[in-house]
Amino acid sequence: MLVKYRMLSTISSANFIADIVGILDGTITGTGGLSAGANTAQSSFSGTYPSVKLLKVNGTSYTFSKTHGSVSTTHYFRLTFSGTTLTTFTVAQDYTSGTDTLLNSVAHTVNLQASPYVGSDQFPSGINIIMNNNCVFFNSPFSGIGFGLFDMGQNGITATYTSNMKMAFVKTSDSTFNIPYAYSIAGSSSGYASLSGSLTNLTAPTFKSNASNQGVVIENPVFLSHTNQGFSAFGIYGLFKLGNNLIVNDTVYNINGTPRCVSNDYAVVAEG
Repeated sequence: MLVKYRMLSTISSANFIADIVGILDGTITGTGGLSAGANTAQSSFSGTYPSVKLLKVNGTSYTFSKTHGSVSTTHYFRLTFSGTTLTTFTVAQDYTSGTDTLLNSVAHTVNLQASPYVGSDQFPSGINIIMNNNCVFFNSPFSGIGFGLFDMGQNGITATYTSNMKMAFVKTSDSTFNIPYAYSIAGSSSGYASLSGSLTNLTAPTFKSNASNQGVVIENPVFLSHTNQGFSAFGIYGLFKLGNNLIVNDTVYNINGTPRCVSNDYAVVAEG
């Protein structure tokens, strides 16, 4: 699902929180459900909400569970707000519901701000939100950030060290990742730890035209790896590298009817 969330200059903290949480938990399924602070005329919802894969587990702390799209593994994330800003996106390997406690977690400062829609801008501000079986993702040129929680592919590391998380926090705005709970192979110091690094991209694609002189957007898969895991690579579901400076940030384009949201030379697939 792709939600183009646009706001009015009058948006309040309560409006912003209600809209973001309602979009994520599936209680807001169209523009009619948005708050009085939303610009409903410029907002839109398209695609299918991943109801089986994404659940709100605590409405007070804004904690959600996300189930992997391909394997029976569940991890968690929590939203922290201050005024009309989503300040922190915390990712956790596990969660204790009785005490509302995140286990093996890392908090990421994101500062995703409410941004009033201005139609006269060359690229009107707003927040694009993608939710599908493989990721939860936010993109905002106004806040200068693209980030989300993505499913990872599997390899020998996750087969051997089964508590190794199968999802990663990814920032497209600076091409980095973090796995809060991953097995670090370091001799006698081996054990589970938080691992961070830069995304691994294949050669940046170039723009091509076909026999009909139509432009062809080339997408390459994106991987992550870390020296403490011997650079064993994980594919990232639904995230592709585009040519450098090829498509403007926050553009949405379609391939065979499936939208992609552009975020800093990456494309995030809206359905999956």
